[in-house]
Amino acid sequence: MNSKNIIIIAVLMILGSCTNDKQSDLEAIVCVDTFIYSDCIKTIIEENCTICHHSGSNAPGPFPLETYDQVRDAAENGNLLVRIQLPDGANGIMPQTGKMTQTKIDAILNWVNEGFLE
Repeated sequence: MNSKNIIIIAVLMILGSCTNDKQSDLEAIVCVDTFIYSDCIKTIIEENCTICHHSGSNAPGPFPLETYDQVRDAAENGNLLVRIQLPDGANGIMPQTGKMTQTKIDAILNWVNEGFLE
């Protein structure tokens, strides 16, 4: 076999190994069994919210979401839950960069429904 055939076979093997997975297929399981703030929800909020909702005078978000109490308050007053469930592209959706995956939204909703486990 000449080197040209080897290169063609190698390229075909590489291309054949590529897939077009959906983002939801690639997402790791966010929460398992129980929805506890420190084990699950905190990470979701840190990855999606605290870039804007942090303490400090330069924070674009009107209130911080850095602690359990702050996130719980935002969920209890309904603002957090409404904003994360708006349709993608809707005015006021959070995060502003685009809707979180449904898996993450469901984790937050389950956390609320299970009583805000810390």
